[in-house]
Amino acid sequence: MASGFLVLSDGRCFAKSWSFHDRAIQCVAEQLATSSLGAWLLEQLPGPTDEELGYGAWYRVKDGAHVERFIDLREFTPESQAQFTDAVLRAAEVADASDRALMSELADMVARQRRGEPPLSRSDWREVVPSRGRKIGPDWSAD
Repeated sequence: MASGFLVLSDGRCFAKSWSFHDRAIQCVAEQLATSSLGAWLLEQLPGPTDEELGYGAWYRVKDGAHVERFIDLREFTPESQAQFTDAVLRAAEVADASDRALMSELADMVARQRRGEPPLSRSDWREVVPSRGRKIGPDWSAD
């Protein structure tokens, strides 16, 4: 059952179990290691001092929040959206055997989005859900 969600800029969704979601985010963050976006992505995952509450649920000790595992790229700056999707494609190219299928699936979604294919041509959701309209990720202060 999906417990981690990554919504691309056109509304298609990559929905996986929390462990696969976390691994995909780690792979992308590795490609963004020197950027504020890479650091921000890693902050969205449970850390060593966070507490597991049950299957996929984690409590973030430092701020008392739950680890959400829901990232909507429509809520990123346009620059962060481009950095993220570029990093997905790079991560798929360098993925080892254990991550290849996971990252290839996400890279295919990015490629379809870039070609302008309809969001539901490949999505783990049956409909495009509207963005919540938040501003998340780094670099919003530059606007």
